[in-house]
Amino acid sequence: MYSRALFFILSVFILVGCGDSNGLASIESSDQHPFYARHPKDPKTGKYLENELGFPGNHPTDPATGAPAPEPVRDWNYIDQLERPFGSDSLRGKVYVAEFFFTSCPTICPKVKGQMLRLEEEFADEPDFRMVSFTVDPKRDTPEKMKMYAEQLGTKNMDRWRYIYGDRFEISELDADYLSIAEENPDAPGGFDHSGYIVLVDRNGFVRSYASGLKPEEVDFLMKDIRLLLDAK
Repeated sequence: MYSRALFFILSVFILVGCGDSNGLASIESSDQHPFYARHPKDPKTGKYLENELGFPGNHPTDPATGAPAPEPVRDWNYIDQLERPFGSDSLRGKVYVAEFFFTSCPTICPKVKGQMLRLEEEFADEPDFRMVSFTVDPKRDTPEKMKMYAEQLGTKNMDRWRYIYGDRFEISELDADYLSIAEENPDAPGGFDHSGYIVLVDRNGFVRSYASGLKPEEVDFLMKDIRLLLDAK
């Protein structure tokens, strides 16, 4: 499972290193926002399908046809900020977003959390929408500390938005399933490198879209993708 996202992660590093301001693939049609390069393309027109989601990332291929064969995020079971058992099975049938953070992050986490708060507000009346924030620093981020963090942040619903505490090594591998980067680096601010991505997952556990939590405009488009999944039969 890790290998299927490795190419995607390396591509992100390359894009960042080359100074690509959006971190997105090029798009041929000038009347479409670059965000739609994350959507599947219409083979007839060459345009990206704004009302249809694909499966972004590097996936295994079908040995017979060579076509991509997407896989869902692996199963996981941890506890949340209120020390309640919570796992991937609890999210089946729900549309949710996931991100990776740590409470002492001095750089991007506050900005990403600001966008997560926007999502909480936007979809407050959607019973099938959930939010998940995995700590990458469980040594310091105890459930109690994350509960305090959530309260100070202004999290409105502790059932809808779960802050996840789990095994550090397992979560450092799980982030690849969510097309994210979160790893220890003593030279990075706060001691961790992380992408700041907000990742959208469908009712069956498949990653379907993502946005940089540092770019409010991208999160605007992610909201449209969330609506597509919530409205799907």
